[in-house]
Amino acid sequence: DLLERALNILEQHFGEDHPKVALTLTNLGNVHGSLGDYRQSKDFYERALRIREQHLGKDHPDVAMTLTNLGRVHGLLGDYRQSKD
Repeated sequence: DLLERALNILEQHFGEDHPKVALTLTNLGNVHGSLGDYRQSKDFYERALRIREQHLGKDHPDVAMTLTNLGRVHGLLGDYRQSKD
């Protein structure tokens, strides 16, 4: 609930595609992954990735971190080809 509240506040204040929103989306992805909800985790990571690539460029270290998280969750979902690519 706390991260979801924070996400709502950040989206209202900064807009849905702001880098601060991406950080909270990543945190939500981490929490859902820890709870075993890998599909929801993937959705949060994918959204964070889109925001970070848009604002930071495809070669930024924060984008690489998000790609790592997304690859890990694809592996946990059994989608090893997507995880590798």
